[in-house]
Amino acid sequence: MKSVGSIGKITKAMKMVSASKMKGDLARLFAGRDYGANAVDMIFKSDQFLQRKLPADVNDPAVVIVPITSDKGLCGATNSTIVRSVKSYVNTQNRSKCQIFSIGDKGSVGMIRPFPDLLKTSISQVGTPYNYPTVMAMAVHISNLSQDSDKIVVVFNEFKSAISSVVRHMELMPKKRFLESMQFSKLYNQTLPDKNTSNPALYELYLTSNLWVAFLNNAASEQSARMNAMENASKNAKEIFEGLTMQ
Repeated sequence: MKSVGSIGKITKAMKMVSASKMKGDLARLFAGRDYGANAVDMIFKSDQFLQRKLPADVNDPAVVIVPITSDKGLCGATNSTIVRSVKSYVNTQNRSKCQIFSIGDKGSVGMIRPFPDLLKTSISQVGTPYNYPTVMAMAVHISNLSQDSDKIVVVFNEFKSAISSVVRHMELMPKKRFLESMQFSKLYNQTLPDKNTSNPALYELYLTSNLWVAFLNNAASEQSARMNAMENASKNAKEIFEGLTMQ
């Protein structure tokens, strides 16, 4: 009874901590989800000439998959759903043309056994709360890994509510494809700096800002899932404690 009571107190405390962290993550999500992410995308959406000149989709694409998971567990199926989603996605692709850039310890552990040949880079112990410069540094490594790829697929949990999140696959262009496409831009036209200077900077904004949105969503989803998991654990501990008391 004493051990069950102690576990109940621990899970209740963890629930309160997760609820507090979720509020902070939600504030960062609402404040940062539009930062830069739509600025470059709007160029592609508004320029009809550019849309006509975009390279056609490759039938057998080379893909860099970027699953975003957490370093810690006790958050329900948040991390396992990402791993399962990546496994399902790889099964639909040419395995020999897939590379995985895993972010988060739980994702790396889940990927190493089924994909020892595909896991090219693994990053863990990323400090939380996440910050934009850290994500920018990771974006540079992803850009370098995807030099010969046709697309980048970021897999993360998109926050919907305190009790719901969905796995999302965000497709992004590698740097080479982005720069080739931007050469046809008509609406976005400037003389200084020239496009050879500004377009690489725009790509950094495009890749980093979209990754930033994915990180913010995943962080909020992780804390909401952990809060719910700890609430369920507390209820279970209470039921067991009451059952032992009756006996």
